[in-house]
Amino acid sequence: MTQNSNDPEMLETPRGRVSEAVVAESTVPQLIARPVPVQTSGRTEFAARCPQCRDWHRHIGLGEKEAPCGAHYRLEFASRGAA
Repeated sequence: MTQNSNDPEMLETPRGRVSEAVVAESTVPQLIARPVPVQTSGRTEFAARCPQCRDWHRHIGLGEKEAPCGAHYRLEFASRGAA
């Protein structure tokens, strides 16, 4: 039996790197950035001050983001019930 390059076995990363990524991901605190809607000529984008570099970054959607500076954060609006 031959294996195609699309088989999962061919795309699997080394196990050591995967476990390191899981450990690093679980120890990093969840940063949250609050978006400011920006209406452009073609779509609505979301600007937010980066919790790491304190610069403004624009994104086209909400959720988990990787900023141009390399920071990882969650872009979400504050809940209405929180004061």
